[in-house]
Amino acid sequence: MILYHGSNLTVSEPKLIVQNRFLDFGYGFYTTTNKVQATGFADKVTRRHKA
Repeated sequence: MILYHGSNLTVSEPKLIVQNRFLDFGYGFYTTTNKVQATGFADKVTRRHKA
């Protein structure tokens, strides 16, 4: 099974850390089997960090 993570960085060893904000689905390392969905999210995150 191939899983994708919506990020603009390679994550070879994901680490679960406590964050200071609430996420839609709580804490975790989210993946999807849908490459288009992951790519779209990675693009969104990249644009957000450049602003």
